[in-house]
Amino acid sequence: MSQPELIITADDYGMSPRFNQGMLEVARAGLITGISVMIKRKYIRKTDLLALGISLGLHLELENSSSYREIISQIERFKKRFGGLPAYLDGHQHKHVAPDNIDRVIRAAQYYGLPIRSRLPTDRLHLQQNGIATPSHFVSWHPERLPVLEERLLVSRSFPVSELVVHPGYFDKHCQYTYNREREAELAFLRSEDFRKFIRPFRLIRY
Repeated sequence: MSQPELIITADDYGMSPRFNQGMLEVARAGLITGISVMIKRKYIRKTDLLALGISLGLHLELENSSSYREIISQIERFKKRFGGLPAYLDGHQHKHVAPDNIDRVIRAAQYYGLPIRSRLPTDRLHLQQNGIATPSHFVSWHPERLPVLEERLLVSRSFPVSELVVHPGYFDKHCQYTYNREREAELAFLRSEDFRKFIRPFRLIRY
């Protein structure tokens, strides 16, 4: 088997300027290969993002059951803001693959020719059966469970292309989102030699 490939994506850009700062820092250090943008949020600096030279995806913000029109609206908003389509689609809290949303997101991805992040094998199979490109494996983690991350990345070596999702940032006392202070722990780990050791077996790629 050839060297396994790994996409490393930072989620939630636009939610907080403090979160954005951490993402930009790890991107400039070459530690991530993509950033998922919450296009409806106000903390978006297009120039900063375009200067990174990495994949910029659309982090769809959806309810458990959102309309096709809402999905298209966010894609078109991204296109207008950045002058081109997102490199891929995913969703905040994985709601892009919620049962009532997945077929609508697939329809939009087919129309624009976009890949979609898959979380579970069932999602992945459904996307593939509909001609949608998607990584062959997904890895999530928490900074308090590093042995779990190490184990999951070990498993990832048996897949052609895996996606690791990260949430680096700085604590923002003005942001009410629950996953907040943990972002500083993620940021510190992503900068560590241990993280570099974890990803060394992979070839880092973009969407």
